[in-house]
Amino acid sequence: MKFQLTTAWGFVLIFLTAGVAGIAGGAPFTALQILWVNIIMDGPPALALGVDPTEPDTMKQKPRPPGERLLTPERVLRILFLGVVMTVGTIVTIVVADDVFPDSASDPVFATTLGFTTFVFYQVFNLLNVRSDRGSVFSLQTFTNQAIWISLVAVIVLQAAVVNVGFLQDLFDTTGLTAPQWAWSVAVASSVLWIEEIRKFIARALARR
Repeated sequence: MKFQLTTAWGFVLIFLTAGVAGIAGGAPFTALQILWVNIIMDGPPALALGVDPTEPDTMKQKPRPPGERLLTPERVLRILFLGVVMTVGTIVTIVVADDVFPDSASDPVFATTLGFTTFVFYQVFNLLNVRSDRGSVFSLQTFTNQAIWISLVAVIVLQAAVVNVGFLQDLFDTTGLTAPQWAWSVAVASSVLWIEEIRKFIARALARR
């Protein structure tokens, strides 16, 4: 649920920001691109989360209060904040794309393609984030669910096809990206992972006191 809600909140904020600021004509993504993200990210990857094994230290944690909601205030704030992070990274990418990569600036859909790909990678990194409220992505526990890794590889391959295969470019209003442009999307989107890693590190440190 946290995963899907963060994606949805990110979409809402991106369109609100683009609409108010007049970025990409107020519509940074096409309807088909939105549907694409919902299908490839809320489909197999989200289902793979459902078979994620419990964390090794689950039994060591304090029991939750009987009346505690699934979405606690802390989790809601985290969802809202990560949605803001995704929005800032995606919008900034669209705005500066032509200046950072002037060789591609003549292509009318280049900036939105780069923003679209960046948003997809945000979901890839956030899927790794939501597997644990406390555990680091950089732990052996990360590799216990092969279904998640298979689904993430599939997402990346499919996204590469959407922005590089001719008839899919026409269908999704995208254009090809160079290696540095892919690297940009990955680097910007990874910010959501590093932010969560810092939060989790602090949470683990406080729990040990």
